[in-house]
Amino acid sequence: MRSFFRGTLFATLLPAAAMAAPGIRNSAHDLSSSSAATVHNSVDNQICKYCHTPHQAQSTQLLWNHTATANNVANWGNDLDGNALTATTAGTPLPTTVRGGSKRCLGCHDGSVAIGDVSNAGGGQKGVIAGLENINGYTDANGKLIDAAKVIGVGGNMGGNHPVSIPYAGQTGYNNSDSKATADDNIGNYFKATNAGCTSATGWCTDSPASDGRNGAAINLIPNAAGGQTNFGIECSSCHEPHNKYGFANFARVDNTVASGLCRSCHNK
Repeated sequence: MRSFFRGTLFATLLPAAAMAAPGIRNSAHDLSSSSAATVHNSVDNQICKYCHTPHQAQSTQLLWNHTATANNVANWGNDLDGNALTATTAGTPLPTTVRGGSKRCLGCHDGSVAIGDVSNAGGGQKGVIAGLENINGYTDANGKLIDAAKVIGVGGNMGGNHPVSIPYAGQTGYNNSDSKATADDNIGNYFKATNAGCTSATGWCTDSPASDGRNGAAINLIPNAAGGQTNFGIECSSCHEPHNKYGFANFARVDNTVASGLCRSCHNK
């Protein structure tokens, strides 16, 4: 996930009114020809098929349509002294592979495959949806994302970005890794994982209070196994909701423009 101090993971330049309205229509993920987004199709007016299809999907789960990222490994760049990073500041090992949930985001955002590269481009045929090529400064001749502000993880290099596919503070066994950080509301640097009052997709979130911009209930912690009740981790969807359900910038689950509310919904600062 791209740092909020540098810009956006998912956002494309949009009129302020368009980004403020909840829902995918006219958001940066609306690639239809009638979209208000800067990056949109020149000829095709469908929205959903870049990610989903009712037939010939890769998986019944999510009816997923988009081709996976071509990058199967991850590295996390260097520390401030120029040494290769292998662990977080707290000592949690950084993952060398990114899990499926975040790889679905990277399928577009790492620029390794075309935005329109799908299992069902039409008529049940695999191919690339036309109309997204050569958008000046945003896509190349093949329709791959090239805008530096939107591309993340090129060649598997996730350096400079918030770690994903990593256990949440205090959690063990996520993506074959244990957290070395402490989650304790009184003494730790992170709020605790909970299933009380969550509005998140998985039903697990943090117990950060809904105050001063924070909203732990919206943070979407991911169980190591689908439907699991233990061993939670962080993926792109922990902080971002790709359908723009909440209408916040960067498809965030919590409005980070209010006292860094998104960051502080996990980090006890």
